[in-house]
Amino acid sequence: MANEIKICENELFLYFYRKIMRIKLFTYFVSFFAVFLWHDVACSQSKSQDVLNYIEQYKDIAMREMQEYKIPASITLAQGLLESGNGKSELAKKSNNHFGIKCHKEWTGERTYHDDDEKGECFRVYDDPELSYRDHSKFLAERQRYAFLFELEITDYHGWAKGLKQAGYATLPVYANVLIRLIEDYNLTEYDQLVVNGKFKYETAKSQQPTAIEYIPYKITDAEVVGKTPDERYIRENNKVKFIYAKEGESVYDLADMLCIYDYQIIKYNNLAKRRTLKDNEIIYIEPKKNKAMRRYKYHTIQKGETLSYVSRLYAVKLESLYKMNGMDETTILHIGDNIRLR
Repeated sequence: MANEIKICENELFLYFYRKIMRIKLFTYFVSFFAVFLWHDVACSQSKSQDVLNYIEQYKDIAMREMQEYKIPASITLAQGLLESGNGKSELAKKSNNHFGIKCHKEWTGERTYHDDDEKGECFRVYDDPELSYRDHSKFLAERQRYAFLFELEITDYHGWAKGLKQAGYATLPVYANVLIRLIEDYNLTEYDQLVVNGKFKYETAKSQQPTAIEYIPYKITDAEVVGKTPDERYIRENNKVKFIYAKEGESVYDLADMLCIYDYQIIKYNNLAKRRTLKDNEIIYIEPKKNKAMRRYKYHTIQKGETLSYVSRLYAVKLESLYKMNGMDETTILHIGDNIRLR
């Protein structure tokens, strides 16, 4: 059999070739293609132009996802290259699915069907490749079996590659090795370093200007009552931080006098900036918020009208801590469905 194929003579290539030749099932095509891609990378004297073109097209998106979801850009790009065949697979071209993500029971969007581990499996369809990248980030961030990956150093691409295989992301036996080889051959870690060193800023299209955000009352339903104010309002506790609900039109100065604290403390604890008049049922913290949320809250998914300040108040986490954890600043534009890391 080895004489029939003379491409680098590695056992891995022969293993999958024999599988296809023996049982002739389309099931192994994806694995065969992945190894063939790896062979091209490993055996070629020059770098593939298709790979370079793919990296150039999607590197900024991968770095943005790293900023927001703490997944190494090198890993995201390597997975995109491998799973999509440099963006040239049928699934990538026709369905904009660059990561081979299957439907699973929670998917309500458009679907397509391909043979993979089993015949006629359901895969997700996206309107744009960028949505595939975002869904890939959410897919990893929201599933418990990948949670341990986020405890690794964000530059530990070896650990991420091996962890993805360990967690069952792919069935290819050498999946981790393929990712690592792509990362090293194409120096994908340079994009990790740009993010880590604060040298990357995602350019938002000019058409995507921030829209006015309507006010949404902050409501915390499970806060424990721990006391009362002099005017008989309940003092509640959220994330072990005391707060009260404000009254419509209430002044920061009057509230500070009633609570016997300084007005600048209320302004600072609640990121009020120049605003001095409060809204009905607005959460007002009367002591400093924490650096991270309670243990049971790891992420918050942004809904219509929500801002990072809203998330800060909802979970009693300092706004500057949220900026730091999520690689954001006051100019960052949030989108519905964005996942905000809370701890």
